[in-house]
Amino acid sequence: MSAELLARFVTAFKRGIEGEVAALQASSPVAEAALSRGEDLGGLRYAFDVLARDPLVAGTACTLRTPRGVQRATIEHAEGTRITLVTSQPVDVATGPITLGLAPWFLYERMVQALDAIDGAKHHVDTALMLFGKHAPARARTSLQCDHAALDGSQRAAVQLCSDSTLAFVWGPPGTGKTVTLAGVIEEQLAQGKRILLVSTTNAAIDQVLSRLARQPWFAESVERGTTIRLGRSDAETFGAELADIVDRLDSTYRAQRERLRTRIAVAADEARYARALLDQLAEAVAPQRSLFAQQPVGLRAGVLSRLFAAADALALLDPHAQRKVIETRAVRLERVVQLARARLATLAGAARELESRLAREARLVMCTLTNAYLSPLVAEERFDVLIAEEAGMATLPPLFHAACLCRERVIVVGDPRQLPPIVQADDERVRRAIGRTIFEVTVPDPERSELVAMLESQYRMHPAIGGLVGGVFYSGRLVHRAEPTALAAITARPPFPDKPIVVVDTEGRTTCQRAANGSSRINPASAEITASLAHEAVRGGTTSIAVIAPYAAHAAELRRLLAARGIADAVECSTVHRFQGRECDLVILDLVDAPPMRQSALIADAPNLLNVSISRARGKLVIVADVAYFESTARDGIVASLLRAARAQIS
Repeated sequence: MSAELLARFVTAFKRGIEGEVAALQASSPVAEAALSRGEDLGGLRYAFDVLARDPLVAGTACTLRTPRGVQRATIEHAEGTRITLVTSQPVDVATGPITLGLAPWFLYERMVQALDAIDGAKHHVDTALMLFGKHAPARARTSLQCDHAALDGSQRAAVQLCSDSTLAFVWGPPGTGKTVTLAGVIEEQLAQGKRILLVSTTNAAIDQVLSRLARQPWFAESVERGTTIRLGRSDAETFGAELADIVDRLDSTYRAQRERLRTRIAVAADEARYARALLDQLAEAVAPQRSLFAQQPVGLRAGVLSRLFAAADALALLDPHAQRKVIETRAVRLERVVQLARARLATLAGAARELESRLAREARLVMCTLTNAYLSPLVAEERFDVLIAEEAGMATLPPLFHAACLCRERVIVVGDPRQLPPIVQADDERVRRAIGRTIFEVTVPDPERSELVAMLESQYRMHPAIGGLVGGVFYSGRLVHRAEPTALAAITARPPFPDKPIVVVDTEGRTTCQRAANGSSRINPASAEITASLAHEAVRGGTTSIAVIAPYAAHAAELRRLLAARGIADAVECSTVHRFQGRECDLVILDLVDAPPMRQSALIADAPNLLNVSISRARGKLVIVADVAYFESTARDGIVASLLRAARAQIS
């Protein structure tokens, strides 16, 4: 039965991925990044410096463009701006330009390969089927091993559920201490002797968990021993837990040897190329004479020979034939030095990779992105007791299924079904079902009534008025408000609208919405002016953490232009809502944009999660800019009109 279900899931996922890849290929160009400081490591392995917009991930398939053409390559290792590539053909690292091609569908291609590699005899398919609601989870009351007195009641209940049930969902609305709770869950599972794979859709979420774990007394020792590791690089503080940092610490002697070898290779290779260039210069001088009246051939002068030879003056006195013999011998020796040094470097690199593999095998807590969970060979062969999926509401289903197949006993899903779902490009129901739904929709479609769900109910982030708005509209009034009042009062007291935590700026009759010049996005120039002026007033009033959010990319771009014109672009973060998931700011200004003569867009009319994320980023003050009458007249029962009425009710 499990084998049949596995085949059905894999087939459905692959069909959905096929549709999404087609949509991406039609709309998304391949991004290219220039490579520099190339180094031939031997065995079709090459190291380069790369300046890429986003962090690169080991295991990513890509293209490599050189003067000889284009070939497929794979990123074997990525550390900061230095990457190691495995190629299908030899690469001349000295001849450029060399560029790396990256496309979003490459990751989907690797996901398909990972799905095809799932083997019922080697993977824990039943765990994945339990996660997707095809097998019933087991549940039994357990005694917790750790003291969780610092957690509130709903947080402790979540830790208990994760201990009792082989499948648990921790529902964390905004500001309810999800990361704090997750740290408690991890500590409890480790205390019970479980080996954990923690995955998330973003590095930022892992960074937050890591920051919280770093406060625990056991953390530093576990990092020192290498039993807690984080795969992948991050710009945030990782407290020594990055695998590359642990390897560097344990492998300092070999690292110094590798650096010396790289320097030696670079110098010897450069000198070998110079020697070959000198031989080319001598080629005509040593060629047979075809005329009795030709000039006597002249050898190379000391100046050009001094780069390779200490006795350049003596060598310059030799005839061209003798010079050629000496230089040829030097070129061959230099090329042999390069060859031997590369072989030694490959041996040392292999030792470092073996150390990485050993650390991955012995670690009790492995943290990585969902992407790394199927790309990294360090994870592929490992098996764990517990899968913890953080920010799971944003995760696509195929990598969650694959990650669950790596775990024997338990799956803990952490997230918020009322926040942003996965992003898909294809307008296709087959794709939406396979990729666009959340795991909450699949397994616990009614989370408020499911015994598998523990909801965190006390919010500590937002002013009670903002928390009441968020909780009433999106969480059935279940949130209890325990934010620290003193700090929030200081935020609320500042302009615009001093001492008012929520304000609806009604733009009725003052704005018009229109389609952007390029594409289907929307823009409302007058609304943008109002919003930018409010942000300017906030900056002048001393607010230092300001988010300006708009539902449309074109309108957000216009807002950024206006903020720059007012000289406050660096003081205000302005974007669409997707940039703010998991973030918080003192002040949020939400510009809803839509107004006559255009119809209300489905982008906000059918997207309650988008509105929830937008307003729940605010700690002390929320300002909504909207044509209230427009939303009342176009969809009185819609989510936007309901939100605006609830906001006004909070004000009164």
